[in-house]
Amino acid sequence: MDKKYKDYLLESVFNFFQYPEKTDRFTLGKIMDSIEYSGNEIVYNRNRFNVDVDDKERKILGFFLANLPLFILGNRTKRNDLTLKLTKLQNDTYELINLNKFNEIATLEMYLLLEMGLRCAYSKWLGEKIVISKYGEKDIMLHNYDYRRLKLYIRLNKIGYYDIRVNNEPFPNSENSLLHWAGKFLDKNSGLLFRLALNVRNLLAHGENEWELFPVKHSVDSASFAVGKLMDRCAGININEKFYGKKIY
Repeated sequence: MDKKYKDYLLESVFNFFQYPEKTDRFTLGKIMDSIEYSGNEIVYNRNRFNVDVDDKERKILGFFLANLPLFILGNRTKRNDLTLKLTKLQNDTYELINLNKFNEIATLEMYLLLEMGLRCAYSKWLGEKIVISKYGEKDIMLHNYDYRRLKLYIRLNKIGYYDIRVNNEPFPNSENSLLHWAGKFLDKNSGLLFRLALNVRNLLAHGENEWELFPVKHSVDSASFAVGKLMDRCAGININEKFYGKKIY
């Protein structure tokens, strides 16, 4: 990619990126170096995509932001073993892309898949037995709660999010804290994907889209792969490992 377009993309991304880390600019720059543009085609990793837009800069930016999973992780195989909710969302995104006229909604749904994947991964990490502890008070024991129900339980019972530990760790009550929690299970590129994609998803959900987006199915495959990989890394970890350092399979 020409330096002119690379600089434009980087400036555009970091104008809204809320959760950047030190190496993100370098990583994204290296990815952009591998993107080629010819006529109406964008070429990446041996894939050619026809994207017809008058404004060349907006074309590249819209395609890049709508396909972060493909660019950051490369071509990956979709997972066929996700939860029912995640699988439905994945399939709905494929259908929206097929229609080729709801690109903004398709991109929103694809990044919602990543967001829901974070919550599902935390639910898997919790395991069947949940211990809520607070200094100087008796532990609260719960069973078979997922992230959503646990967060609601804490709020309805007026238990301060910042005063407790859940299974011996701080409770991630916000998107940013959930991303931070997931960081220990994610490699560098996967972490960047989740952080940047959720940022784009939030902007889209609040109607702040300034881009002409062009999502492709390859990106849904890679998003599905990222979610499955995260959930795999959370599987088999339960309270025994958290307290005693023993992994239970």
